[in-house]
Amino acid sequence: MTMPTLHLRLLSDFSLIYADRQITSLNSTRLQSLLAYLVLHRDAPQQRQHLAFLFWPDTAEAQARNNLRQLLYQLRQVFPEVEHFLSTDTHLLHWHSVTPCHLDVAEFEEALARADEARRRTDQHALQTALEHADSLYRGDLLPGCYDEWILPERDRLRQRYLQALEQLLHFFEVQGDTVAAIRSAQRLIGFDPLSEDLYRRLMRLFALKNDRASALHVYHTCVTTLQREMGVDPGPATREAYEQLMQQETPAFQPIIHHPLPAATATLIGRAREWEQLHDAWQRAMEGRPHFVLVSGEAGIGKSRLTEEFLQWASQQGIATAKARSYAAEGQLSLAPVTEWLRSDGLQATLRQLDEVWLAEVARIMPELFTEQPALLHYESVTEYGQRQRFFEALAHAILAAPQPLLLLIDDLQWCDQETLAWLHFLLRFDPTARLLVIGCVREEELSASHPLRTFLLHLRNTMSVTEIPLDP
Repeated sequence: MTMPTLHLRLLSDFSLIYADRQITSLNSTRLQSLLAYLVLHRDAPQQRQHLAFLFWPDTAEAQARNNLRQLLYQLRQVFPEVEHFLSTDTHLLHWHSVTPCHLDVAEFEEALARADEARRRTDQHALQTALEHADSLYRGDLLPGCYDEWILPERDRLRQRYLQALEQLLHFFEVQGDTVAAIRSAQRLIGFDPLSEDLYRRLMRLFALKNDRASALHVYHTCVTTLQREMGVDPGPATREAYEQLMQQETPAFQPIIHHPLPAATATLIGRAREWEQLHDAWQRAMEGRPHFVLVSGEAGIGKSRLTEEFLQWASQQGIATAKARSYAAEGQLSLAPVTEWLRSDGLQATLRQLDEVWLAEVARIMPELFTEQPALLHYESVTEYGQRQRFFEALAHAILAAPQPLLLLIDDLQWCDQETLAWLHFLLRFDPTARLLVIGCVREEELSASHPLRTFLLHLRNTMSVTEIPLDP
């Protein structure tokens, strides 16, 4: 009988499929890290002593070896079939390289190897095909939620190889005149290196070639904002000259593009590339018609607002309806204040007036200015019964989802959000399972007590849908 193939994904979110079944019980970061290390080093047996020191470097040897034994026991408990792939004895652990296992990292590196071979043969078609395959496989960094020391250089190595491949793809698309594909590659590169003026200039040229002057100008303003925020400097002369050409001419006469290949080994300052990719992944889920919630957490001043507002700005540039709100410590008991702020935003106000009067009268409970615009609206009493509250919540959901979709909503400082808003948010995210809706919340983790309503909100939400949590480190 043929043994089922193990499908293991380590690039971006961890995924393990065996015998056509998703293994969800292997949800510990440390277990995922151990499994990843064994598979990535499958060509040679691994000494227990080495693994114990690698995973617990600050622990006494006897305790570290005991920790490893317990971790292996947990691995066998949550994934018993691992015995088909892993052999162990008192000294060694060895992953069987001959057992059927499909690993996305291996496939990614095989695609890069084919690209290297095609480059040696000067076979441009084969080279581009291999690079495009590698691009499709790199969904994100290697186990982005894992911070074990062993994974950091490996993660950086794979990222650098991917950036070199993407840089060459961008070159191919530019030479071939495939402006749309070139723009997509340039934007992805900027996501990994948002301080590269060369990439901003190339993207400006590409938009100009596409006769999209407004987008080209916006790229320049994004460059200015990013350099000011991150480094406190203005763009260099070459970038300012490209901007001035855009301002002077409807179709700027740019100089030929000069390509600067990425360095092979030097690390690049990439800002919040991993977190940016997580936001994009969440947005893709929402675009597919699956409402999604993202929680960005971290201490005060770490960059939560900057990250999420940049993403909001990016979405607005794509013509996506957006709205943002903030909770305030002094307004903690002001019920549904963030929802009111959303509904009064430019992105949602226009469609709000198109609601049926039965819903609009409910919305007027928190937006009394509607009575001035439409005096004939019914005046409801305060919400006192469950049925009234249900109808009120439904009216607010209709008001939000009446906006053009996909829709992106941002709420900052959730630690000060009132309980009624959290209850309604839970209702909204479940109201229409096909809505193309992404809600992003920012929270100061250090200000959340064990009994904070947000913890209850997250607990209930995780039981009904997937939630993306992005903790920000310094």
